[in-house]
Amino acid sequence: MHAPPSGETSAKPNPNGVIVFRDFFTASLRFPLDPAVVAVFKLFGVFRHQMTPMSFLHLNLYMWLTKTCQLTPSAEGFARVFRCHF
Repeated sequence: MHAPPSGETSAKPNPNGVIVFRDFFTASLRFPLDPAVVAVFKLFGVFRHQMTPMSFLHLNLYMWLTKTCQLTPSAEGFARVFRCHF
């Protein structure tokens, strides 16, 4: 991780690189990502850079809960747990 060179106004990752905001690590993002987290991204059609620190907290809570209860985490399970109730 390093700061962009002076004069650059937008992030340009290398072909095999990604841009990650420091706040995501504060919100418990760790690498490598669990395959269930990648499946959640695919299910909702989002990319890592579209996430907020609060959304990573929700993912972290779900992953902790499933692994503590010895369940298999899945994208469908995450969607079921965090669905909106009116």
